[in-house]
Amino acid sequence: MKNIGVVVDNELYGDARVINECKILQDNGFKVFVLCFNFGRYESNEILFGLNVSRISISQKNRNILFAFNNTFEFYNLFWKRQIKKFIQKYSIDNLHVHDLYMSKAAYYATKNTNIDFTLDLHENYPAAVKGYKWMYQFPLRYLIRPAKWKKNEGKYLSYPKNIIVLSETFRNDLLIKYSFLKKDQFAIYPNVPDLKEFNNYTIDKNILDKADDFLLFYFGVISERRGIYTVIEALKKLHKSYNKIKLLLIGPVDKIEKKLFNETISNPEINDRIIHYSWKDISLLPSYISVSDICLSPIVKNAQHESGVANKIFQYMLFEKGLIVSDCKPQAKIINDENCGLVFKSGDSIDLAEKIEILYKNKRLRKEMGIKGKIAVEEKYNIQIAGKNLLNLYS
Repeated sequence: MKNIGVVVDNELYGDARVINECKILQDNGFKVFVLCFNFGRYESNEILFGLNVSRISISQKNRNILFAFNNTFEFYNLFWKRQIKKFIQKYSIDNLHVHDLYMSKAAYYATKNTNIDFTLDLHENYPAAVKGYKWMYQFPLRYLIRPAKWKKNEGKYLSYPKNIIVLSETFRNDLLIKYSFLKKDQFAIYPNVPDLKEFNNYTIDKNILDKADDFLLFYFGVISERRGIYTVIEALKKLHKSYNKIKLLLIGPVDKIEKKLFNETISNPEINDRIIHYSWKDISLLPSYISVSDICLSPIVKNAQHESGVANKIFQYMLFEKGLIVSDCKPQAKIINDENCGLVFKSGDSIDLAEKIEILYKNKRLRKEMGIKGKIAVEEKYNIQIAGKNLLNLYS
């Protein structure tokens, strides 16, 4: 039985991708140990889902300060190098599984001159993601964090691991073209797919929202310009006079730097009574909100970050039989077109989005057919039981 050491530079809770991967390995003959942070909410050591979890106690503020200097000084890498080496020795780790691009160098330092290989798990196209984080570019943070340096660092950080896990074929192929030293057999593809057992256990409350005869558009996730929310609001403005029953349900926190813009936008008298916003709801309630909605949205702006994979919300919408409208980011558009479970609009084009909403608004039968096809696709293909085979093959 191999001992797999999983390293996450965050608290373990809240990241379904990490937990699901750990469960897959644990349930298939590997012994999994997790090293992560504790910002003061959990025990230093515990058994969670059968996983041995070790936590490093640190305040979130101090973690963020250390991380901010990552491109200026080696503090963060050296900190994690020391922690990982102790972790490897304590649990006799055979293989290391490290999450996120910026942890690659620390893992390389910790495993250098050993017989331990490590796998790098990319949750996103990190250099592209950083470009969308407006707060990083504010003075004086841009001089401390040096976000532009991640584009230069990417190739070096990808040269360290033996294997790399990515969200999609699209992202893998882009990296293979970009870096000639990478080989196709180094990669495993593990999308943000759901655990069917988990979601099928949630109770659906059809009365969770008093929608009367309203027609609900639903979006779940962080609310920001890069997620395409303002494109949706512009589309809503175009539709509200002709279709006064259409409302937009948003569940998720507003990007801190955009709170003023968001509040000003939704206070517009044209649409202020057409938008329902909750900053947070427990994940267990998500199936209920999807169920009472009519169309589910993923309007993310087309860019290199969003082309790296498909958000977990796509598969969750599909699982609960809802027709989707998504922007034309390649990975999510491919799934929607392949499975015929929704419509695709041109990213940032509120007119095109409004037309797509109108099509589904007028065609209940089409919405129903799309919902059924989406659910079948998730049950047959897009779930951890199927996608987990790629992860297992990598370690086998």
